[in-house]
Amino acid sequence: MKKIYHLVHRFFTQPLPAQTLGLFRIVVASFALAEVLVLLPDWMWLFGPEGILPWPVSDALNTKSTPVLSWVANVFSRAGISTSDTVYILTIIYVLALLALLTGIYTRVAAILSWLCHMILNSTGHMMAYGVETFTHIALFYCMVLPTGAAWSIDRKRGKYKNIPGYLITLSIRLIQLHLCIMYCSSGIEKALGSQWWNGEAVWMSLQQDQFHQFDTGWLAQVPIIPKLLGWITIATEILYPLGIYWNRTRKIWLITIIGMHLFILVFLGLYLFGALMILLNVSAFGYHCFPELFKRVFVKKTRKFFAPAIET
Repeated sequence: MKKIYHLVHRFFTQPLPAQTLGLFRIVVASFALAEVLVLLPDWMWLFGPEGILPWPVSDALNTKSTPVLSWVANVFSRAGISTSDTVYILTIIYVLALLALLTGIYTRVAAILSWLCHMILNSTGHMMAYGVETFTHIALFYCMVLPTGAAWSIDRKRGKYKNIPGYLITLSIRLIQLHLCIMYCSSGIEKALGSQWWNGEAVWMSLQQDQFHQFDTGWLAQVPIIPKLLGWITIATEILYPLGIYWNRTRKIWLITIIGMHLFILVFLGLYLFGALMILLNVSAFGYHCFPELFKRVFVKKTRKFFAPAIET
């Protein structure tokens, strides 16, 4: 029992570099900004009052009682601001908040505004949302409650976060890492409970659906062992993720494997935003853990002259 206690104690107290949190903040803000740029041509079509899902219909289908754009529009209407202008104003606030979060200026306030704006937009266009919105919202929440401005930020340069306890940095990083572990493990268990991932049907059907179809993969019908193997690898990679990503002998290969899995999703299913986000989250959360020397060489030494955050080892 003492050995287990010491292992758990060390896991949550050993010093970890604050740069992991800084990288996480930069990755999340950069991705959210990129997503806005990708969706911007159809922005009013997705979130406008007369878009694909008009606000009255969207509000009627919203069962979560979360803030939506129509609520904001009702407030702004008292100042003579139209519903369309409300969408533009909220979008500008969202983009400015993300830029502030990216650079780490007033990090906490910027993260709160980013999270709130994302929730309002996501609640309004919830019928078009999928996993990428969920994980973006979770990531913005972590940026809001964790000290992600402790490294690579203007706030850090201005003298904030200097006296933050080391254990709080470690606990924050472990929280993000454990969230990914629970998510992958539970997803793998759910896949394993059915038969579609064991017999390859899930992989085959995903590749053949019109909304995901990117390449001609009809030839897989002649070699069914390939979709089966892909299904088995997916189940094993996800269920064993907590063990594989933390065990020293397998952590590098596990991170590379999970990145490869999401690259497959990105390329062959056309889920570019989702695949990119999951790769970025894994790299930011476990990059230093799996490749410490590479992390220090690429992400620390080359940025030290700008922000000079002391790395903890």
